[in-house]
Amino acid sequence: MNETIAVILREFSLDLYRPIVPRDLDLGEPLVPRAGNLVKVVTGMRRSGKSYRLFQEMDRLLAAGVPERRICYFNFDDDRLGPVTPRTGDDLLETFRYLNPETQPEEGIYLFLDELQEMSDWGRWLRRIVDTTRATIYVTGSSSKMLTKEISTEFRGRALDFELLPFSFGEVVSLNPELAAHRREPAHTSSSLAQFQALLDAYLDKGGFPAVQDLPRPRANALLQSYAQRVVAKDVVERHNLSRPRVASALATRLLGLNARQLSVRKIENDLRSAGLATGRGYLAGLVSYFEEAYLLFQVKEFSRSLSESTTAQPKVYAVDPGLALANSRAGVNDRRQRLENAVYLELRRRNPSAREGTISTLHTHEHGYEIDFVVGDVLDGAPYQLVQVTDRMDDPETAERETRALWEAMRESRLDEGLIVVGNGPAATYESEAGRIAQVPAWKWLLSDDAGAADK
Repeated sequence: MNETIAVILREFSLDLYRPIVPRDLDLGEPLVPRAGNLVKVVTGMRRSGKSYRLFQEMDRLLAAGVPERRICYFNFDDDRLGPVTPRTGDDLLETFRYLNPETQPEEGIYLFLDELQEMSDWGRWLRRIVDTTRATIYVTGSSSKMLTKEISTEFRGRALDFELLPFSFGEVVSLNPELAAHRREPAHTSSSLAQFQALLDAYLDKGGFPAVQDLPRPRANALLQSYAQRVVAKDVVERHNLSRPRVASALATRLLGLNARQLSVRKIENDLRSAGLATGRGYLAGLVSYFEEAYLLFQVKEFSRSLSESTTAQPKVYAVDPGLALANSRAGVNDRRQRLENAVYLELRRRNPSAREGTISTLHTHEHGYEIDFVVGDVLDGAPYQLVQVTDRMDDPETAERETRALWEAMRESRLDEGLIVVGNGPAATYESEAGRIAQVPAWKWLLSDDAGAADK
């Protein structure tokens, strides 16, 4: 028996983490323990709530009558473990069985393996455990490579993947029982409208990381800054054994400041060289991919109408959380309009889980090159099914003209008869022309709707 692992197992109790705030991410019904089960893999940035999502599932099992002795939770990111190897995993199972001798092999166990990517060669180890152990297995990790590389090779057809982002605006509303009670009312009072708008403003400033929700703004900023620093240090510099941590840190700050804007690696290279940091475009491009792998940010590319069509358009970058972007940006470079667009992108991502890369893109019209913030559709089909513009206000005639003319043109070219404008501050409205209909929806209302196409709910 491994004494360190025994201490960690004995220390753990769900009571330490209660009350457990439920998340909206649905993992489906728990599978009956058996060898060869599908593995459920939850990925996302550190501190976004993956562990608590596991706790929520464990609570569900306990409520269904599964005895605690059949449930094993273990966090491989515990610094008491030292180097984490497949032997660590074997010791975990051996120690758990030693501590729970009354659990019979034929009963099966439920394994909750947190931050499993900390184990070297974890994929081969997990495959062996899946094939030889009567178990239901949940895994979390802070690296998208768990899905795009290891899972696709070691577990092709044997894993279900789930992405967990920080709290959505709807989840933040649910933390306020009084306001949540008004969420689905067909009509709202001026008081509830003002409350929803104020909460949206706060959400765009502080974001959705669970631990910052009850913190004053200065402490929330400090915590969010530490989150970004840890991702850069541990999930990028340490994991990839990089020799230029200052370049990685400086690039992360610039990318988070670019939130909802186009990425020019060449421009950033020039800026960093001017600041005395020697680097190159290839190195920076690699860092961007590492940041994306660690869920610090996402790249959104131009929608292509055919697989053979290439585009030289620069991708836009979006942070994993609007509050994280603001807290880690240089002063004055991350405005409310950017963070609103960021929140809309993240919500579209939540509503299109497990979709192919390119499902959410940007678009420039063919005729005049007008930009559409988001086009939702399968790039392999070459046809979008939703067009979304995001703006802070529509009460300025020039802004209204710019946003609607882009949608009208994109709707004609895409043969769609509906478009959507999500407005940060403003009422619901409808625009009609021979091209079709554009629905203007207040951002707070759209973020609380049940589906990405909801306009009038």
